[in-house]
Amino acid sequence: MTPLQLDTFLQFKYPGMLQVSPDGRHFGFVVAKANLEKNHYEHTLMVHDGSKVIARRALGKNNQYLFTDDKKMLLNLQKNKAEHKALKEQYRQSHYWLDLETRNFTKAFDLPFPASLERHVSGDWVLLSAQLTEADHALYEADHKSREAYIEQKTLNQAYEVIEHLPYQFNGRGFITDLKKQLFLFNTKTQTLKRLTTKARSIGVFTLSEDKKVVYYTAQDSQPVMTMTAPIYAYDIQTGEESTVYAKTDYSILALIEMQGVLIAAARNMKTYGMNENPDFFKVEAQRFELLAKHGESLGTTVGSDVRLLGNQTAAVHHGVYYFTTTIDDHSELRALYLDGRMETVWVMDGSIDGYVPYQSGALIVGLKDQNLQEIYYLDTQKTTLKPLSRLNRSTLKPYYVAKPKVIEVKAPTHTVKGFVLLPENFDNKKRYPAILNIHGGPKTVYGQVYYHEMQLWANQGYVVFFANPRGSDGKGNAFADIRGLYGSIDYEDLMTFTDQVLISYPNIDESQLFVTGGSYGGFMTNWIVGHTNRFKAAVTQRSISNWLSFYGTSDIGYYFARDQVDGHPLDDRDKLYHQSPIKYAQSVKTPLLFIHADQDHRCPIEQAQQFYAILKTQGVDTKLVWIKEENHELSRSGKPQARIKRLKEITEWFEKYTASQENGSV
Repeated sequence: MTPLQLDTFLQFKYPGMLQVSPDGRHFGFVVAKANLEKNHYEHTLMVHDGSKVIARRALGKNNQYLFTDDKKMLLNLQKNKAEHKALKEQYRQSHYWLDLETRNFTKAFDLPFPASLERHVSGDWVLLSAQLTEADHALYEADHKSREAYIEQKTLNQAYEVIEHLPYQFNGRGFITDLKKQLFLFNTKTQTLKRLTTKARSIGVFTLSEDKKVVYYTAQDSQPVMTMTAPIYAYDIQTGEESTVYAKTDYSILALIEMQGVLIAAARNMKTYGMNENPDFFKVEAQRFELLAKHGESLGTTVGSDVRLLGNQTAAVHHGVYYFTTTIDDHSELRALYLDGRMETVWVMDGSIDGYVPYQSGALIVGLKDQNLQEIYYLDTQKTTLKPLSRLNRSTLKPYYVAKPKVIEVKAPTHTVKGFVLLPENFDNKKRYPAILNIHGGPKTVYGQVYYHEMQLWANQGYVVFFANPRGSDGKGNAFADIRGLYGSIDYEDLMTFTDQVLISYPNIDESQLFVTGGSYGGFMTNWIVGHTNRFKAAVTQRSISNWLSFYGTSDIGYYFARDQVDGHPLDDRDKLYHQSPIKYAQSVKTPLLFIHADQDHRCPIEQAQQFYAILKTQGVDTKLVWIKEENHELSRSGKPQARIKRLKEITEWFEKYTASQENGSV
């Protein structure tokens, strides 16, 4: 078969933004595809009637749309560069109508500020969200002259940031100084805006009731340091009144669900397992939380892959039942929650459910399964069958060798570590093979049996690739995922034990040709590993953490993530944080180490790579820093095409360099 190429991902199509029309007849989705020359992703809107695509529309770099009735869609779209530039300078956003019967495309309106289309409410009313400072409300409240003066001053102020709150930056968004998420009701006919809450309040999670009469949301008032907990409010759409549903701030709320007139929160108090604690379901009434159902697993999918791009909803209320996805072991499952507290598993996906929307008598699913790329499927919940509805990537991988994961489990007295091995094509037990250990991020995510482009590429290049879910990973409950204060200890033990088992299972792996890489938490572990063992010939650390002390104050989540996960504060527990920092063990590093980091990464700031790189360089270790400009923490998954190619090329060549040195007989 044809060997998989580094840039084969340029052929991939990424479906997402799945929605169903109010009458349930049509569904829409957006398909993204990389454009290498223009170095961006281009989006196309598809409308499907259940058997075929009945409409399509190029959206350029936009991907937002909304069904407003059975025959009409609202699109967030700028038709050309001139319109985009003019609207950006004026802080406006253009929208168009798409008539599904006539295919006519007409201008709808311009919003007075950039916003996201959230839900159709009723008639001409839609729900919008926007990120605004308190002063930004002048964009729609002020008269024309005052608005122009405000924009002029706002433009001048772009030269600096005045910071008085935490957080003040966020990965993928840059500076978020004083920005607050606001919800609005907008009338598309009269162009009337109704703000749901005060200007000083920032919205968290929200939901629209089944009868579309109430919007429920969590929100925090402006405060110096934002927390993970917030009260719950309700906005009555008919009266325009806001009320407090739950005033306390003792739960971190991951989702609000309204079914059959009852408000339910998926929430955790974080007392037993910290910020990564999985939620349970609670009824919220009379200013009280009453346990409805124990869940203790994650919401949504945490199965890792580098072949996703667009988002999707992964839960919905349908006919008074809440359907949601969760991660169990190494895969996704669809579950149903009933108002009496019963829970049942509706569908077990041998892979990952990346999107879920109720449709007709079943559901639409965006999924990764059987080492295929993302497609849209119809789930018949009565027959429990899954039928593909799209063929976006059906033939993309056919010419190439795609390795099927081999499962390896390492059983310890207290737990089992599950992992996988990808073998090169025509794997020969008589030959010697180099091997790569790949470590996932999180740490509360999982590797599953889904297509992962970078690992399939390395298998095609003759490497045995192995990867596992050590303690700290998702899918096996709270206790398994809880490694607070233990980073670099029990997780390191699991990864090394798994490596040992892979070598036992495949004795023709060349132990002198082992490599290791990982990103985010996987980058932390890579840094940790090279400071604690010399068993790997070379390593690549990506978007990594090297020093918890500086991470605390420079990461967008550092001030609470470091304190919770490393179980310490820089002032009170300096030794504890330093003890769990890979940089402490830099003097022991002999392994050649490549750093790959993006300069707009606010989750794991690039200074983490700079510190470690400088120390290793002055120690004479073979090291290199690849500084990727204008990319963030999502580089490997949704970075611009040219940056993704550069990243994967550098990693692959670093491994090849040390594989070749062995073949040439050099050290």
